[in-house]
Amino acid sequence: MTAPNVCIRHLANAWERILSSQLKDSPIIQAFKRMQVALMILGSGGQILHSNHKANRLFGYDEDELITRDICDVLCVESVAELNAFIEPPAVDTLIKKIAGRHKNGETLILSVHVSLWIDADLGQQHALVLRDISKELKAQTSVRDELQRANNAIVGAQIGVFEYNPVDDTVIVSNIWRELLELDPSDDVDVQVEWRGRVHPEELDAALEPIRLCLAGTHERARCEYRLRSRDGTQWRWIRTDIAVSKRNEAGQPIRLSGAMSDISDIKATEDALRASVEQFRTTFESPVIGKVIVGLEGDLLRVNEAMCDLLGYSKEELQATDFQTLTYPDDLDKDLSLFNQLKKEEISHYELEKRYIRANGAIMWGHLTVNMIKDAKGQPEYFVSQIIDITERRRLSEVKSRFVSTVSHELRTPLTSVLGSLMLLSSLDDEPLSDEAQRLLFIAQKNGERLRDLVDNILDFEKFSAKQMRFALSENQLVSLVEESVMVNLVAADISGVRCNIICPDRTVRGFVDPKRFAQVMANLLSNATKFAAKGSPIDISVIEESEAVRITVLNRGDGIPASMQAHMFEPFFQATPGATPIKGGTGLGLSITKQIVEQTGGQIGFESVPGEITKFWFTIPKKCPEGHPGD
Repeated sequence: MTAPNVCIRHLANAWERILSSQLKDSPIIQAFKRMQVALMILGSGGQILHSNHKANRLFGYDEDELITRDICDVLCVESVAELNAFIEPPAVDTLIKKIAGRHKNGETLILSVHVSLWIDADLGQQHALVLRDISKELKAQTSVRDELQRANNAIVGAQIGVFEYNPVDDTVIVSNIWRELLELDPSDDVDVQVEWRGRVHPEELDAALEPIRLCLAGTHERARCEYRLRSRDGTQWRWIRTDIAVSKRNEAGQPIRLSGAMSDISDIKATEDALRASVEQFRTTFESPVIGKVIVGLEGDLLRVNEAMCDLLGYSKEELQATDFQTLTYPDDLDKDLSLFNQLKKEEISHYELEKRYIRANGAIMWGHLTVNMIKDAKGQPEYFVSQIIDITERRRLSEVKSRFVSTVSHELRTPLTSVLGSLMLLSSLDDEPLSDEAQRLLFIAQKNGERLRDLVDNILDFEKFSAKQMRFALSENQLVSLVEESVMVNLVAADISGVRCNIICPDRTVRGFVDPKRFAQVMANLLSNATKFAAKGSPIDISVIEESEAVRITVLNRGDGIPASMQAHMFEPFFQATPGATPIKGGTGLGLSITKQIVEQTGGQIGFESVPGEITKFWFTIPKKCPEGHPGD
C-alpha cells in the first residue's frame, strides 16, 4: 500500500476511535478539522458523518452544513454503492482520477477522489474520501495539449522539417517533413546525413555546415544559413533555410544536443529576385534621360527627382528636393493641380493627367504634360506619388501657331465665300434673262459646293474652339422633347430624300435637362444626318428620350449596314469617315462626330454608340438634369 493510503487508513482508524469515544471536542477532532486536504467520512448509507473546512469550502458550504447530507448531494453518483464499486477486492482503497462534483451554487466541479473502505463492527461499512479539485489542472493540460497541437499544425502546415543532432555520437533524428523536403519516402532506408551532404550544392556545403560549427564552438547559441539543395531527380535546385540552436548541454556546459528546423524558401528567393529586378527596372526607368520623374510626398514635397527633371527646369537635384511642386507651378494653374492632387490623395480618382505650366530657374515658362499616380504602403494607405513630366512647350507653341493659322485662313475664306454664295443666289433668282439649262446646272453645282465649303469652314472653326476649350456655352433648363421635335423637323427634307421616316419615343414629355439649345440642335443635326445617310431605304429612325436617375439619355437608332468593327474605334476621331460595307462615302467633312463629342462632354454629358454590322447602329448621349459645375445656368 502506498504512503497516502496508509495515511488515510490511519485517519480512518482515528475516526473509529473518535466515534467510539464520542470525544467530539477532543484535540484529535480539532486536528482533523484543521487538515489542509478536503476530507469526508461517510456512513454505511452514504450520509456524510464528517467534513472538514477544506471539504466545506470545496463545495461552498458553511461549517457542519454538510453533516447528515447524502454524498449524492455533492458527488455525481447515484449511491455510495457506486463509489464502492470502484474498489476492486482484495484492495480496500482506490483513486478515482476524474469524477464530477456539485458546488452549492450549481457549478460542476471536476474532482480526483481517493476512496478508502473499512468495516466497523457496530456501524458497518465506512468510507473515507480525500477530494481534490482538478479543474484547473485539466484546463492547463488541455491548454498545453492545444498549444502543442497548434505548434505541430503550424510546423506541418508551414512544411518545416525538424531534426535533432547528437554531436557526441554523430547521429541525427529527423521528422517526416524533413524527409519530405529531401523527397524521401518513409520506407527509404538511407543515411540521412550522407543523403543531405550529397544533395547540398558543392560550393555551399561549408556555409550549410557553419551553423553547427558555431553552436558546437560555443560562440553562438543559435545560427542560421541558406543554401541550395538539388532535387532528387537532379533537375533543379531549391533554396533551403536552416535554423540551428543548442537544446542541451552537459555539466561542463558543452553542447550535447542541437535542434534544427529546415524549410524550403525557393518561393521567397524567387520573390526577392523579382523584387530586385523590379527595383532595378524602376531605377532604370526613373533615370530616363528624356522624361522628368519625381517622387512626391503627401504634402507636395519633392522626395526624389531624376536628372531629366533637373534639365527641364534648370535646377540641381538639391535645389529641387528642397522645394515643392506648388512653388514650381505657374500660379494660374495651381488651383486645378491641387484639386486633382487632393482628389487622388482621398482616392476619389485613380490617377490624373494635366497640361500645366512650370516656372524654370531662369524665370521662363515651360509647358508640361503631367501624369500622377499614387503608391500605397503594405496597409493600403497612401505613401507617396510618382509624377512624370514631358516638356510640351514646343508642341503647345506649334498648336497655337496652327490654331491662329486655321482661324485666320478660315475667317479670310468666310468673307469672299459669303459674297460668292450671295452672288450665286442672286443669279439663280434672276427672271429677266432666263439662263440655259446648262448654265442653271452649273449654277446649282456652284451653289452646292459653295455651301459645302462654307460648312467645312464653320466646322473647322468650331473644331478649333472646342479643342482649345474656348467655346462658350449658355446652358439653360429646357423641355427636351420640344428641342428634339424641332431637330427632326429641320431634318425632314433630308429624310424624305433618303426615303426614311423618324419616330420620336418619349414616355414622359415633361422631362427637362440643362443644354445650350443652339449646340443641342447642332448635336441632333449631326446624329440625324448620319442616321439618315446610312439608314436602309424605307426603314424608320427611332429617336428616344428616356429619363434616368441623374441624366436624360437621348438615342438615335437606324437600321442598315452598320459600322464595320474595324472602324468603330475611330468614330469620334477628327476627319474620319466610316464607309459601311461597299457603300460609297456620302459627303461630309469628317468633323461632325468629333464636334458632337466635344459639345456633349463639355456641357456635362456622355456620348457613345453601339453598332451591329448589317443590323442596327445606335448613337446615344446624355443631358444632365442639374446644371454642371463651372457652367452658370439661366
